[in-house]
Amino acid sequence: MGILKSGPFGPFRKKVGPAIGRRHMGQNLLLPLPHKSNQPATAKQMVAQVKLGLLNSFLNNIDLLINIGFKRYVKHNSPVNAAFSYNYGHAFIEQDGQFRINYSKIVYSRGHIVTPEEPEIIPEPGKITFEWQRQQQSAYCQFTDLASFLVYFPSKDYGLIVLDQVNRFVQKYVVELPPDCSGETVHCYMNFRSADGKLNGDSCYVGAALLP
Repeated sequence: MGILKSGPFGPFRKKVGPAIGRRHMGQNLLLPLPHKSNQPATAKQMVAQVKLGLLNSFLNNIDLLINIGFKRYVKHNSPVNAAFSYNYGHAFIEQDGQFRINYSKIVYSRGHIVTPEEPEIIPEPGKITFEWQRQQQSAYCQFTDLASFLVYFPSKDYGLIVLDQVNRFVQKYVVELPPDCSGETVHCYMNFRSADGKLNGDSCYVGAALLP
């Protein structure tokens, strides 16, 4: 049963005749009833569904970072949806007819804070060390900028996230890894944001590592 909240011209919820009303991101939406198609999906539609599933799975696994890194780019959607739109065009690699995430091109944060200089990773048993070079201070590059890190495990669909743990001046951070991850290939990222949390920087892909 549909519910008219403000008379016949106001917003409503649930089904009223051939329409459905719902509220999303502060807006009242009027949507047609969905219709199931008896037609089989085309090859193009199947590819789109595969890409949709791959990217949504990845982004939802790291939504803690995306909710911070894309919050300034949200209009009438969510940070994850904004990140999806931004990444979709470059997020995939096709190999032997199969699509997979192009991890080196994924961006989970955007902004003016300067990215780390020459970041690198050093994998060791049970940990990964992130290192970066000293940079001259400027309006968008302060020693007090805080670094966040992501170590992504494709085989587990799992992102190990470390938020705001060390400042830019330190030039090094050790991420402790879960047990029993030897032999895994992981993808590593980092980004800075201002110490007060008001400004973000672009995330950068630091590299892939085979864990010893």
